[in-house]
Amino acid sequence: MQDPMLYKPHPSLFPATLLGGLVGTVILTALIRLLAALEVTVVDLPQLVGAVFSSDPSPVSLVGHTVFLALGVFVLPLGLALLWPVTPGDRFTFGGAVVKGALWGLVLFLLAGLLLPLLGALSQQAGGGTGQPGPFGVALGWRGPVQLLAGTQVYALASALVAQMPRGLQPLETLGWGWWSHGSGESP
Repeated sequence: MQDPMLYKPHPSLFPATLLGGLVGTVILTALIRLLAALEVTVVDLPQLVGAVFSSDPSPVSLVGHTVFLALGVFVLPLGLALLWPVTPGDRFTFGGAVVKGALWGLVLFLLAGLLLPLLGALSQQAGGGTGQPGPFGVALGWRGPVQLLAGTQVYALASALVAQMPRGLQPLETLGWGWWSHGSGESP
């Protein structure tokens, strides 16, 4: 006897992309703070955003991180959700999520790279306390564009992979560990 087909509804992509945006923003912010703590010169996006709104150094960090979090959780995931159906890659697989995330990361790299000079020019801090990174962070040498590309890719890939999970992606199954969820507790 043949088993009946089960309908597995997929939840809406938009709420999942919001969660993915939160995860991506937390990871990216942690990486920026880690590099800054290691005294690596970094394109500090939250500081640049905060300097646009205040000249006083104390609220720059709070305002910058608040706006950075809002953009990363509520605005950018909307773009990913809208572009998801039209970007290359399968809509329901791990590989498709990686392709869509990588492409979204390139879009964010171009957008951020072009906005960096504007953020530097609008900075209200005396002497440009956060520095003038220039387009794509080239004022930091080769590290600026590499950091910007790596940061946007980390954010976008984390967002896309988390957004894909409720749609049937099981991270451990993609590694070949499908036995973990079958209740036996033992590998085949």
